[in-house]
Amino acid sequence: MIIKKILGIVFLSFLFLVNANSAATHLKSGSFHEGEFKWKHKKMPLPPGKWETIEKWDWSIGFWTSTSADLVTYSGNDIDSLFGFGDIEFKGRYQGYIAPQIDELLYQGEHDGCYERPEYTLLKLFKKGKVHNCFRVRHIDVDKELNRPDDAKNKWASAVFRKWVSDRNMNTPKILLCATGIYYAPVVRDTYYRWGYCIDPEKFGASRNEFFTEDSSEYHPANINNYPDKKEFMDKWIAKTTQMHQQFELTLKAREHHKLDFTQIAKKPKDNKIKKKQPKK
Repeated sequence: MIIKKILGIVFLSFLFLVNANSAATHLKSGSFHEGEFKWKHKKMPLPPGKWETIEKWDWSIGFWTSTSADLVTYSGNDIDSLFGFGDIEFKGRYQGYIAPQIDELLYQGEHDGCYERPEYTLLKLFKKGKVHNCFRVRHIDVDKELNRPDDAKNKWASAVFRKWVSDRNMNTPKILLCATGIYYAPVVRDTYYRWGYCIDPEKFGASRNEFFTEDSSEYHPANINNYPDKKEFMDKWIAKTTQMHQQFELTLKAREHHKLDFTQIAKKPKDNKIKKKQPKK
């Protein structure tokens, strides 16, 4: 089914989406933004930095429409961070058809999803009926994700990003730290929302990486306790991005009982400030 394939790409591709163009927002390819951006009837917060829109698109098929955009910050030819946001809006009378497919994609995907996996550092989930609120933190082996992904759909979905990198002669990080959030609650709005934020940790104050595959990376949950400095940086990243997810919950008017419980993370006496390093002159 085409709807299932498209939903799968939107969910699984996370950062390297097939990007979208929306007449409802002022974002356009090549434009720069700071602070926040307009998304239809909402103002969405951007992480700190000067963000360039890689590309955007929107389209509709029958009873649903999809809108998405990806942005990037960089220093010279080095990519520092990436941010993406997208939604799929459905007509209410088709919820009985859509809900089971979303459930299958979120929880039964072979390579990715809102369930515990060895490479995920943190997973928080609220699921009840048709409501889904999911937040994940992990590291990513960029070369693998772009060129040899576990799921072949991800390589198709990263085509626009890979072309942008090639055309601009950009250097991609070897390891990214990433956070993604999903909120879908038909009782609030018949819209599936998704956001993702990734950084090159070395550009934001972390020590230099020594290992660069998904399994060997110092940031992998099986390895990170052997590297106290990486563990400290990851804790700061988790604290920062959980705050971002909480802000998106407010922006999207998530119901109080749908919100994720980050109490234990909030109690950690950590300084969660992560600031981009200034390039040496």
